Amino acid sequence: MIYTINTERLLIKPIELNDLEDVFRYANDDSIDMMLFYPHRTIEATTEFINIAVTEWNKEEPIDREYVVVENGTIIGGINIEQCGDREYELGWVIAKKYRGLGYATEAARALLDYAFNKLNATKVIAQCDNRNIASEKVMKKLGMTLIDDKGTREYPQTGVISGELLYAITKEEYIR
Repeated sequence: MIYTINTERLLIKPIELNDLEDVFRYANDDSIDMMLFYPHRTIEATTEFINIAVTEWNKEEPIDREYVVVENGTIIGGINIEQCGDREYELGWVIAKKYRGLGYATEAARALLDYAFNKLNATKVIAQCDNRNIASEKVMKKLGMTLIDDKGTREYPQTGVISGELLYAITKEEYIR
């Protein structure tokens, strides 16, 4: 079952093939170089990304649910929740540069946390970020997540850069309190 989620300011809807131009607009931004699979250098890379996501959405029980974040009819970013264990999920997001710092990532991530715990019956949700990505770390803290590991590393396939990685988590019990 596919869920569209509404928040106070946002529509969070499953990504679709007709979102290509809007997704490429934010996915092609060089300022998102601290995210593992961005930026997309070509429209073909974004097309492949969307095709994989749409194929996943067409499964009876998607493992990876990729959404676009829409504000006043404009796609301003993407967010996903991916099953990574038995009733455990990983949350990730990207917001277009023009819309950063306005609380959209926190609002969208909070909505997907609620979806994970209340619709997917998750027991735990994690999120990871580059240790230089202070904005994403702030989102994790605002969500009530706890730092689990600050010793991880990540390598960026496009550049070969190796950086530190932070791992945050929250359980259903922590989320409800």
